[in-house]
Amino acid sequence: LAAGGTPPPPRSGLVYGFGDNSHGAVGQPAPAADVYVPTPVPSLPSSVDAVAAGHYHSLAVSSAGEVWAWGRNEEGQLGRGLQAPRNTWSNPEQVRGLENVQVRAVSASGVVSAAIGCDGSLWVWGRSKRGQLGLGKDIVEATMPSRVEALAGYDVVKVSFGWGHAMALTKDGGLFGWGFSENGRLGDMGQSTEAPSPQEYVGKTKDNYSSSMLEAVEKMVADKIRSEDNMPIIWEPSLVHEVTHLDVSDVSCGLDHSLILGCEYFFSPTKLKLLCALAMHNVSAVLIYLSLKVVVFNKT
Repeated sequence: LAAGGTPPPPRSGLVYGFGDNSHGAVGQPAPAADVYVPTPVPSLPSSVDAVAAGHYHSLAVSSAGEVWAWGRNEEGQLGRGLQAPRNTWSNPEQVRGLENVQVRAVSASGVVSAAIGCDGSLWVWGRSKRGQLGLGKDIVEATMPSRVEALAGYDVVKVSFGWGHAMALTKDGGLFGWGFSENGRLGDMGQSTEAPSPQEYVGKTKDNYSSSMLEAVEKMVADKIRSEDNMPIIWEPSLVHEVTHLDVSDVSCGLDHSLILGCEYFFSPTKLKLLCALAMHNVSAVLIYLSLKVVVFNKT
């Protein structure tokens, strides 16, 4: 997320990769585990306009609007179809299912990939039990690109992924969020107004220390299972109402928080730039003015 001037238009070129190649994300054939010098990724078109790096896989958009993917495919994030082996593919291949879509941008999380068409459509594929696909209730997997129908009719210009959540920005400045909503990373969406009841754990005496430790571990496992079963999830893109008074121009998702860049519609003719951080500890939004004025919106 950057501010302070208009970035230069992207230029076409070759793709170079470096770093950990144990999952094939750098695009070099095994046994190249670590690549210390930027090295051209083979088998890609000679002219590439955009790239995106997920946790263990990579995406590229050719000048012809085609999407290419390589790296980890355990969650189907390479878009190679239901029958494709769920293993590592260090050799880039074109993503299937987007032949009729002219793609202009791509984005990736650890388990999900996304493409934005020149027509503003958003396409996703991969697997996420936290709703990061945004395809509807309880849809956790798409082995080939699927259109996010909840955003049909909107001109999506950017999508960003965090850990379990996602946000999309439309051409008219609309901000949509979906996925795992805990800690306010999607604003106030999916947040309960009631605090959870505290769970009491009664310890054992020293004589029963081993038994107590075993029960503590069992309780931790049980609590983890319950938390997985009751995750707060927004299954489809929903408007982030806390920032509808802003003209949003950029968005970026972190591990468990989100950032946007925007202008207040009502503030002044110059539309003073501000940074809005959505995120943690029950804070829905923090508006940080560049004039150093801070306004905080808290949950009540």
